[in-house]
Amino acid sequence: MTGLEKNILLFVCSVIPVVFCLAIRFKLSIELLKDIRIERILHYFILFLFGFVLFFKETAIPLEISWELIFKILAFFFCLSYAAVFAIASNNEADLEIDKISNSNRPLVRESIPIKQYRVISYTSLLLALVLSAVLGLPYFMCVIGLSAIYFIYSCKPFRFKRFVIFAKFLIGINTFVCALAGFSSAGGNILDFPLFWTIFILVPIALLANFIDLKDVEGDGKAGIRTIPVIFGEKKAFQFISLCILSCYISVYFYFNYYWFLGLLIPSSIFHLFLLLRKPYNEKPLFYLHNFLFLGLIALLLISK
Repeated sequence: MTGLEKNILLFVCSVIPVVFCLAIRFKLSIELLKDIRIERILHYFILFLFGFVLFFKETAIPLEISWELIFKILAFFFCLSYAAVFAIASNNEADLEIDKISNSNRPLVRESIPIKQYRVISYTSLLLALVLSAVLGLPYFMCVIGLSAIYFIYSCKPFRFKRFVIFAKFLIGINTFVCALAGFSSAGGNILDFPLFWTIFILVPIALLANFIDLKDVEGDGKAGIRTIPVIFGEKKAFQFISLCILSCYISVYFYFNYYWFLGLLIPSSIFHLFLLLRKPYNEKPLFYLHNFLFLGLIALLLISK
């Protein structure tokens, strides 16, 4: 079997469970898909692609895109999606009382999925993610393990580190960094050679920027004793802090590329970014989609810059 045939087979195997579930349990599948939070999966997938492209930027090796590579990366997207089902289900169960206040559309709150069945789906999805990623290769496998383990200690007892404001978002930064490292490694790089600038960029401003995900859960988090920045300092100061994090990301990227013409892109983008953050009523999804689009822009810049 050629590499292309193997990766096509892996891609097909990654799609089959979704098709099978839709065929035999359509309503249940729709409930899961409505809560899949695709924008967050795309965040980690795009960071994987960012790390992959960064290797070729750093080594000046030409990037060659083949069908074999495309099917392999598509199969990994499904691995991330299955891992996300585990993370989402674990978080939903741990946050049930919070979600009754802040996220009443979640399946456990609406009782649209029995909790025992939800747990079976959760661990089956994790098993699928682990098996498929193991066949894809070590970087993919370690990425799924890292993401799943960190999200578990972030959300679930006895750890539940999301209660601790600074450490919680550092874990989110670690997960983002894990995906970038996996992309860099899968392209052929040594993780110890991952550029220091981008390491700091992901672990500091990008990790701190992740505080925007807590803005919609202030009331529920406060009652549950989850000490997020909006809970501790109030929503007004939280918006101000996150605004500074947004600006620090744009400033960092400008100094990395150091193109004057780049200001023509960064200034309107940053203004639009702040507009989406500060507009009322607050909605985090457009922020996620913009965040993902901007990282795709970074990938494009890495590909075309000298």
